[in-house]
Amino acid sequence: MALNKILVIIDPTNDAQPAFERGLDSARDTGAVLHLYTCANQDAGFSDEQEAKDKVQPILDALRERVTGENYEATTELEWGADWASQAVAAAQRYGASMIFKNSFDHSALDREKRQTSDWTLLRMSKCPVLMVKNFHDWEHRRVLAAINPASSESAHVKLDEKISALAQQLATTYGSDAHFVTAFQDLNHAPNAEQIAQRYSAKAEHVHLRKGKAAEVIRDVASELDVDLIIVGTVARDGIKGRVVGNTCERLLDQTHSDLLVLN
Repeated sequence: MALNKILVIIDPTNDAQPAFERGLDSARDTGAVLHLYTCANQDAGFSDEQEAKDKVQPILDALRERVTGENYEATTELEWGADWASQAVAAAQRYGASMIFKNSFDHSALDREKRQTSDWTLLRMSKCPVLMVKNFHDWEHRRVLAAINPASSESAHVKLDEKISALAQQLATTYGSDAHFVTAFQDLNHAPNAEQIAQRYSAKAEHVHLRKGKAAEVIRDVASELDVDLIIVGTVARDGIKGRVVGNTCERLLDQTHSDLLVLN
């Protein structure tokens, strides 16, 4: 997957823009073009569209100048609308984005339970991968952890695992990182084979981590032990109970790890 166009969601309610900083780093590494996008509304503290333009457009322009000042390309887009997550997904499709970058802030378990967060709405609806960026920090170890499900024979899961593996290896090459793979399983009598997984995904056997337990907990624990900078997960289900389970896994990883989270559909 070519990382040539990145839609970066700029949060008009915060001074810190970790997604932008990660996007600028990516432009330096890959030459990708950045599309700096904001959808403003009254919930963000603006009385009307004109006030949003007056206050937000200068912020977007200043960020664009930081990018162009380093001789990389950037464009800006400011929309007005109540459902910013849906509009961001539509903007990414219009722009032909290869990836979306968005700030991620921790939510309490109660907040997650009470309402669908905008994070999950974006992850569920996006047609391209979404990178959720925690408090910006340099990817010190440049270590990637890809969560896979090799036990599944369903074609959708097989294809998704192939996409995750390919992207993990691509990022490892692009950013000079190590690619690790993690699998959670439930039955000790049918535990996955690390050597087979390593061969299947062109990985080192010592970079394949197998653990018994729930997916979110296993991924979280391995990510912490390896001190990874990026976790890659996939989601197939979009609606109903299965979709909610997948959403819970993504949200728990966002709230319980310091790593950035890249979600593929």
